[in-house]
Amino acid sequence: METMKLQGKEYATVATRIKEFRQDCPNGLIETKFEKLESGEMVFEARILKDKANQNSGEATGHSIGKITGDKAFEKLETIAIGRALALLGYMASGEIASSDEMERFMEFKQLEWAKTLNACETLEALQVAWASLPGEAKIPMTQLKEQLKSKLS
Repeated sequence: METMKLQGKEYATVATRIKEFRQDCPNGLIETKFEKLESGEMVFEARILKDKANQNSGEATGHSIGKITGDKAFEKLETIAIGRALALLGYMASGEIASSDEMERFMEFKQLEWAKTLNACETLEALQVAWASLPGEAKIPMTQLKEQLKSKLS
């Protein structure tokens, strides 16, 4: 299966996994449905059946939830749900169920958390302690912020 590196792990895109599923299961079924919640969020459900003629063949569902903001947000949420269902059927490269979109969003969240930790420092000593507490994966993306704060606190 064709993969890409993401956070040091191999991930197969959902498009690649759909292609492999279609080759393995030409009589398979991929269907999605969505619901708009009062909060404005969308909930997607994907159902995948390996063989439409055999309702007892392998089946999985995947869900995603999120606000529809930004380009292609509707499609991204649908793709996440499909990717999760495919992963549950074994169509994954890394052994991880999370999609590349989910991993990217998780890393964005982590970077915001790391930035909050550094921005809360009021002294150089506090900045040193906070920097030392960050995991190794945070050091490269947070280096520029650390240097800016260092200059500001000097």
